[in-house]
Amino acid sequence: MNTLRCLRHLALLLATLLTVACADDVQDYYAHERAFFRFTPVTAAMPLYTAVNSAGEWCKVTFAPGLYTFTSAHGLTATYPATALEAYGQPEYVAGFVVGTPSVPGVDGLHEVAAFDLVCPACYEQNMVQRSLAFTGHEMLTCPRCQRVYDLQNGGLQREGEPGPKMYRYHVTYSSATQSLLIIN
Repeated sequence: MNTLRCLRHLALLLATLLTVACADDVQDYYAHERAFFRFTPVTAAMPLYTAVNSAGEWCKVTFAPGLYTFTSAHGLTATYPATALEAYGQPEYVAGFVVGTPSVPGVDGLHEVAAFDLVCPACYEQNMVQRSLAFTGHEMLTCPRCQRVYDLQNGGLQREGEPGPKMYRYHVTYSSATQSLLIIN
């Protein structure tokens, strides 16, 4: 009899947990958009090198035919020609990338490299407008169209403006030994 009562309580508890765990406002940690970018040697682009090796530094990565442009939050710019290897593994993105190391360490106490898409997620999701975000502070990006402000040190969450989604975050690996950066999703 006690076993049957325990099973009923367990089933009721499980049903309650399942209904509580389902929420409509949950956002995934990483974006569902396709992304790919491979770059070596990182030392050839000083804004990118600084961003992946210094806490609180960020670099925008944009693309023109046959050319990569790296721009720091401070306005330092470097360009690098795309090689035949990059033509084979062509970058995939919505509006470019912003890569760097947040000034606030993660829960593990480490400053790990992060990568986001440069597109304003609210404009892209609501109107399919691929508006690139612009640096407006050391770790802040603003959309020139909707005026939303995003905080890079806080995982790309929106800081100001009408409520909307956080920035699209991508998986990124950086190897200081081989000076290679890989963004993939």
